[in-house]
Amino acid sequence: MTKQDALDGIQKAKDERALRNKEILKTYGHSKAFTQKQWDMVEIKVKGAGTKGKNHSHTKLWSYNNSGVKIYKTSTDLFR
Repeated sequence: MTKQDALDGIQKAKDERALRNKEILKTYGHSKAFTQKQWDMVEIKVKGAGTKGKNHSHTKLWSYNNSGVKIYKTSTDLFR
């Protein structure tokens, strides 16, 4: 297989894909855009763990620090 054969195969595949798309358009017509009401009804699942660290640092960590617990460092903490 030469370079020209490969380019011809790629062009043939493009032409076939274009014809297939034209047939789909003839059968079903162009796609229609969502209306605002339809778009508002679409529910998208998003990752829910994005605020896990923020919640801890803004709530539980401060309530722990304000509870009066004192942490004393010893010389052995430096070697751990």
